[in-house]
Amino acid sequence: MDNRRRSPRYGVDVDGVIRGESGAAQAVAISNLSIDGCRLSAAGRRLAAGTALTIGVGPVGLLHACVVWRVGAVHGISFDQPLHPAVLDHIRLFLSTEPALIEERPAA
Repeated sequence: MDNRRRSPRYGVDVDGVIRGESGAAQAVAISNLSIDGCRLSAAGRRLAAGTALTIGVGPVGLLHACVVWRVGAVHGISFDQPLHPAVLDHIRLFLSTEPALIEERPAA
């Protein structure tokens, strides 16, 4: 499998909230995270590739992002601006149900 990731990904279990263009909020489960994006599940929602959205991750604040791919209710998300490494570390080590100590998939 071709690994086109620019940065390491970490397996996390973090609750989040997304808002699309309509402004309606929906709870999501974030299951992996890098400085460039994340994978999230949005029960009962299927967002098309290219959809712009805002993601809230606990007290971290809002992240502007875009849907890159979708399989069922699972979506690959690209952040408009990379996360600061300290923010990534805070989410994966303190906001995740289980701290993500090692990379799930290393960068290419």
